Amino acid sequence: MAHPVSVTLDVEDLRPSPDLPERAVVMTHRVLDLFAEFDIRASVYVVADLAERRPELVRRAAAEGHEVGLHGHAHVPLPVVGEALFAEVTRSARSLLQDLSGQPVDGYRAPMMSLVPASSWAVPILADLGFSYSSSTLPAPSPLYGWPGLPRRAFRWSAGLVELPCPLVRVPLLDLPYLGGTYLRLLPDAVRRHGQRRAGPDEVLWTYCHPWEFDPDEPYHPHDHIGTIASRIAWLRRTHMERRVRRLLAEPVAAPLGERVGAIAASDLPVVDHLQPPALGRVARLTNGRLRSG
Repeated sequence: MAHPVSVTLDVEDLRPSPDLPERAVVMTHRVLDLFAEFDIRASVYVVADLAERRPELVRRAAAEGHEVGLHGHAHVPLPVVGEALFAEVTRSARSLLQDLSGQPVDGYRAPMMSLVPASSWAVPILADLGFSYSSSTLPAPSPLYGWPGLPRRAFRWSAGLVELPCPLVRVPLLDLPYLGGTYLRLLPDAVRRHGQRRAGPDEVLWTYCHPWEFDPDEPYHPHDHIGTIASRIAWLRRTHMERRVRRLLAEPVAAPLGERVGAIAASDLPVVDHLQPPALGRVARLTNGRLRSG
């Protein structure tokens, strides 16, 4: 039997210029309408610069019972933000979302899952700022941002923060984050079902999507920080996204991630020291981060 999946939405505005139409607002409302149709509660991670311009998105998500989490002060990978700036902008961003939502903001998701060895300095900062959990790591080689060697089940950083890594499924020679984003759009639905059936009883499964993935009419433009190839991939099979998500929502859906973390005995989780990243194997060294630029 397939394990229930928590639903998460990363709300971001990826326009390279403010002169382009602001499609993110309409598409976010469309996805929230879809959640309401299926009467599910999701974890909605919002980029603070969009929340500041469009506070109604945060207010609606909170009013409809969704967990509101932070997706960064801007949609910039953590290694680009840098340690010196991170604490200040993240504190301000969290405060903004708490004021708009009227709820504590306990969850953090790094843009592009960019919590990697080069940005591990973010872990104690997030703990110090009051976040209780993060869902910011992809524990395998990734064309963009991955941290191979991390546990593939929930674990606790030595700084106290609980981490819910992106769920993976093993197919020949590859570990795929099969439940979200590009992979949910492009892979056959049988891969998702296979991954859910193979998931262990202690695995916290979550799917992720972005409002722009539901927008097949958006004219192409490159996305910052991910290069030309990955930007092109972001436009593939967008017409399939709503259908794929509808199928998932029609199956048993788990609670928002914040509630699932609250039910976990953190003292029973394996502990990982963010200052001692595992050594990368040859395949990981060759493949990890290959599409970040170019």
